[in-house]
Amino acid sequence: MTTAAFATVPGPYGLLIAVSVLAGVVRGNLTLLQATAITDRWGTTHYGRLSGILSAPAQTASALAPFAAALLAPPLGGTPALFALLAALGLIAAIVALGTTVRAPSRPSQSHN
Repeated sequence: MTTAAFATVPGPYGLLIAVSVLAGVVRGNLTLLQATAITDRWGTTHYGRLSGILSAPAQTASALAPFAAALLAPPLGGTPALFALLAALGLIAAIVALGTTVRAPSRPSQSHN
């Protein structure tokens, strides 16, 4: 939603600052949600490895974002169109995520020797 706001809010600067702060708050909450999502979906075993696997695509995208934005904004007609594209991709990703299922955490087998 904040990405879509960047696509549609041309100003004034105070409103853009408010949208930026809101986007930062959302990103901060996603950090907390990620930790909860890992333990809820897969348990606490191998938390570090699972956290790395889950965060690697987002961290890669964050690192490449400035270059990609500079490359894509001019052919799209500017940053509002770029943010509209990003919002649409985010919506598609959310719809795809709705189709996923949660597997129960695997439990260690108990052998009776």
